[in-house]
Amino acid sequence: MTDSPSPAPLGTRLPRRVGIGLLAAGFTALLLSIGFDLDGVGGGFVQGAAVGGMLVGTYFWGFGNGLRRRDRPQWLPSRGTTE
Repeated sequence: MTDSPSPAPLGTRLPRRVGIGLLAAGFTALLLSIGFDLDGVGGGFVQGAAVGGMLVGTYFWGFGNGLRRRDRPQWLPSRGTTE
């Protein structure tokens, strides 16, 4: 019988899910604001909020990827003496 790997804890999965959700919501809001041809201050606010949401989503997605890779062994240079 093969052992399946245990799923990652919620604390490491949640930032990635939030990030992907914010990216999708921001992209959808941006497309809707362009499609409905919103103009003026309101249209600029919606477009700016959409881009800001996508930037925050990108941050959370990267943060979640860093948490996921935290426990993996990393490459280290040789610790021997230098000549």
